[in-house]
Formats: sequence, C-alpha cells, structure tokens
Amino acid sequence: MKTLGPQLATLVSQLHDRNKATFSLDEAVEILGSPRNIVSNLLTKAQTRGVVTRLRRGIFTLVPFELGSETVYGGNPLTVAAKLLENKTYYLSHGTAMAIHGMTRQPQILVTASCVSPGRRRLNAGGTEIRVIAIAEGEVFGTKSHWTEDRQKVTVSDLERTIIDCLRRTDLCGGYSEIDAGAWMVKTRVNVGRLVDYALRLAIGSVISRVGYLLDSCEIGTEEHRRLLRAKLTTTHYLLDPLLPSEGNYSASWHLRENVSHEELAAIRRT
Repeated sequence: MKTLGPQLATLVSQLHDRNKATFSLDEAVEILGSPRNIVSNLLTKAQTRGVVTRLRRGIFTLVPFELGSETVYGGNPLTVAAKLLENKTYYLSHGTAMAIHGMTRQPQILVTASCVSPGRRRLNAGGTEIRVIAIAEGEVFGTKSHWTEDRQKVTVSDLERTIIDCLRRTDLCGGYSEIDAGAWMVKTRVNVGRLVDYALRLAIGSVISRVGYLLDSCEIGTEEHRRLLRAKLTTTHYLLDPLLPSEGNYSASWHLRENVSHEELAAIRRT
C-alpha cells in the first residue's frame, strides 16, 4: 500500500505545488525544515512504499499515482538530465534537441546535453543515460526554455542553434543526412538570418561551409545570407559528413566534399 504519513504527504503536496516531480534531498530538507538525516530516512521509507524512486545518490523522483502499485519509475529523461546538471551552465542539444523541435522521427536512446565544465561525460540515473558535451562559456547562446511532459522547465538549444550544433558534430545526430532531413521538415520555421548569425558567431570553418550547403539543399535563405557566409569561408575543403569516407564531388561554392549525394538526401526526405 502506498500510504502517506503527515510529513510525506506534506512533501508530496509541496513538490506537486512547485512542479518538482524530480527533486533533490536538499530540496526535501528545505520543504520540510527537518534535519537532513530525518528527511533521508523518510525518503528511504517512501521508496520502500513506492512513493518515490531514488535515481542516484541525493536525487529522487515521484512515482506517478496513475502507475498504481508500480514502485519503480525512472522519471522523465529530459527532467532527470536537467536535474543532474542544474548547478552547471547547460542546455539539451543535438539529437535530443532535434526531437524536441520535431526534426526527427528516430527514437532517442539517450539524452544529449552541452555543458560548461561538465566533469563527467556520461551520467546515468534511474535508467536515463546522459551524454554530456563540453563547450566553452562563450559558446552558450541560442537557448530557450522548454516545458517537459511532466511540467518541468528545462533549457534547450533553439531551432537554429540545434542545426548549428548538429552541423558541427554530425556524429551526435545520426549524420549530415539526418540534420538535412530534419531541417527540411521544419524549413518554414527556420529563421535563416539567426542561423547565419549563429554560424558566423561560432566562427568554425566547417560549420560555415555546411550551413551554406544546407541553405542550398533545403532551398531557404537569400543571396545576402549566402554572401555573408561566403565572405567567411576558409581555404580548407571539409567533408560534408565527417562520419563518411572522403569521396564524392567537390563543391567549389562551399568548399566541401559532397560525400552524401543529392539523391541520397532526397530519398531520406521521402521516408
């Protein structure tokens, strides 16, 4: 039986009022105003009763009442990731951000987040695996708030920053063809001026080249957008997709080797 004593009932009620389905031991101590050891014992009993699940040391999530007698619940993966990184500068990114923005139909096996000084590059809690990508403080821009299904606010890259990040690390989104197909799906929502501005602000040659190619591939943007990008092209020829062999035609316009053909991109869009 999932019985609640007075203290546990107060904690659960306050967590719901604060939209804190996933919470820390410190937050529980603050809510109840009781000594840490007493609250820790309370949460241990709550876990035994199936009221909460311990995701990792000091981090818990409420087991939804609609799960009935179920006693183990891993929590919303996006919320869990945000909770584990809440004391750092982070945002959900790459394939995870693509899914949030409706740019992919592929199921996301793990959560990807970009973070300043992350420490560990892999985190795991309650069955949620989180891949953490280290970024510099100056690279934190183009983010927004997102409300998860369990009403928790997390930080995610906006649509344009998601495209930029994926073009920088094609290995974290399934390859260039996946980001091209995703951008095609949301092309009417892309702010091309912002996309170009982000590429120039990041100032990475391969990203600038791939953004220009993407504009042509997805038939978006103006000649002025392309002029701004061409002005910052490097002399190096990059691979369109670093995951694939160095083969295919060279694009003089964008200093790329097109190792993904137009026919392949078109076929993926049709699926």
